[in-house]
Amino acid sequence: MNATELSRPHCPPIVCVLKSGGHYCGDHVKALADNVRQFNPGARVVCLSDIELRGVDVERVPLRHDLKGWFSKLEVFELDEPELLYLDLDVVVTGPIQVALGPGLFLLRDFGVGAVNSSVMYVRGNFRPILDTFLSNRDGFTAEYAVPEKWGDQDFIRDHGQITGFIQDLAPGLAASWKRDLHYQMGWIRQPPGILVFHGKPKPDELTIRHAPGKGLYVFGWRYWPKSLLKRLRRGSTT
Repeated sequence: MNATELSRPHCPPIVCVLKSGGHYCGDHVKALADNVRQFNPGARVVCLSDIELRGVDVERVPLRHDLKGWFSKLEVFELDEPELLYLDLDVVVTGPIQVALGPGLFLLRDFGVGAVNSSVMYVRGNFRPILDTFLSNRDGFTAEYAVPEKWGDQDFIRDHGQITGFIQDLAPGLAASWKRDLHYQMGWIRQPPGILVFHGKPKPDELTIRHAPGKGLYVFGWRYWPKSLLKRLRRGSTT
């Protein structure tokens, strides 16, 4: 893909990460890949993983560095791709992904918790030094970025000082938080963002989520319905 093609709105390669030992498994990778292709037929989906992904139609790239948990996400910066859009396994794609950002590293502005959120990242350029820095002191950084003031891979990326901008500013409507931006909205969401982020709890597999042409996105879960209602009441609406 040349520079002119990169400047046109299009669906870049979609990348996710599955590290063994956590909440996620190959079924979650398959669900994300199927979800992406529902709205973006033929999209390339690449998964960095340390487990086999039998029966999952993605390009598997082995994880190389055995980093703990979410720090494995830093291996995204080692991929030989002109550009990529990274998605966490707990996001839901609701429509065509059309991105036309310039060179750089773009993350989400965090949803009321910290400075940045790495659930969705657009990467165009060489950011391998971020991974190299982490590998130079992996145990030290793993411990350092396990407190609220320095939380996980996203704050490590932030502190490396190479973030170009925020996705919300440069691609409005591309991604939003179900909890923070949509306030736990349940029922039909008529105009959902292109990518709905379910950070923390609940995860998408704890809810009923379905798409319908002309209606938008349906989200519901009895366990979280009281919180949804409370959020709406506090905002002065019960409709």
